[in-house]
Amino acid sequence: MKLIDRNGRLFGKISVIDLVVVAVVIVLAAALYFKNNQTHTGNAVVEQKITFQIRARGVYDYVADAIQVGDGVYDKDYASGGKSIGVITDIQIERDPGQKLANEIHDGTAGLVDADETVDLLITLEGWGLVDGKRYTLNRVYALGVNSSRTYYTKQAQFIGTVADILPSGGSL
Repeated sequence: MKLIDRNGRLFGKISVIDLVVVAVVIVLAAALYFKNNQTHTGNAVVEQKITFQIRARGVYDYVADAIQVGDGVYDKDYASGGKSIGVITDIQIERDPGQKLANEIHDGTAGLVDADETVDLLITLEGWGLVDGKRYTLNRVYALGVNSSRTYYTKQAQFIGTVADILPSGGSL
């Protein structure tokens, strides 16, 4: 029996062209796997725990009651890798009752007046991400910066908050 017959089949059963196509597909799959699973920087990239605080002002009491320690916090408007940007580890009430900016002061100054049934919260979260100097990236995609104001979500609540402080692992707030 010949190795390749006159129809171009190996051992009379498998086409040589089929073997070449299968080999090309295997090489492309291996290249894609290695490209997506290698470190894209010159140094080994290690994620570390990042502790940060979000200040939420004028949160209604029923929303504040729905925000619980242990809840994951999400941001639907900005990509976060499909995971929560952090888990709530502590909630502090900064001002109770909450206050809002007064619009009706006629002497040119701005002041705060009581807003019924609201509180100001300082929410401490822990997440995992990359720290590069002063840049913090949660879940490798979510850029975190002090004074960035965004709408955040938990399973039970939605609130607008501003990042008040960021600290990589090893320190304290």
